[in-house]
Amino acid sequence: MKNIVFVICLLCLTLTVKAQYTREDAPVPAPTTTDAPKPTKDTAKSIFWSNVSIGGGFGLQFGDPTLIGLSPLFNYHLLDDVEIGIGPVYQYFSIYDQYGDKYTSTTYGGRITASVFFPGRLSNLFLHGEYDLLNVPDNYSVFTNITRATIGFPLAGIGIKRPLGDRSYYYILFSYNFNNSLLSPYFSNPVMEAGFDFGL
Repeated sequence: MKNIVFVICLLCLTLTVKAQYTREDAPVPAPTTTDAPKPTKDTAKSIFWSNVSIGGGFGLQFGDPTLIGLSPLFNYHLLDDVEIGIGPVYQYFSIYDQYGDKYTSTTYGGRITASVFFPGRLSNLFLHGEYDLLNVPDNYSVFTNITRATIGFPLAGIGIKRPLGDRSYYYILFSYNFNNSLLSPYFSNPVMEAGFDFGL
């Protein structure tokens, strides 16, 4: 009788151990993970506007000659050291000639720009390129009914900036105008521009 009880206990123990055995090549269940929250529309808008800045150059000179130049820029910072911009251009010019006659002209159009800022200790310097598409007075046309022309002006140069705050600075830029057209509103090379850039 004792032998039968011993055998039954041994069988129960063997079945229990076998039920708890796990094969080594059995697939391991994947751990449950919580998906990262997707950015909302408000978050995407906030990220976009944090990379936007408004700036550009301007020029004022009164007397003879009189010059008013406005060229605002809407910039977007692709990276910490790369920005692109787009904006309108307007220029008013007036002067009296040697006979006392007043000559006036207006120039208008738009421009696209790109700036690359140097890293490290040279971070106040930047390379600049732009393309201006301007409608200018045409005083050389052989056709009396054509008084204006639309011309493109590619420019490239180097500038220096000084910070005004965390995301704002002022700059001075020297660019070379590669279009030496007689109709160019840029009177000489290099073309100098002073302006500001304010982060939103």
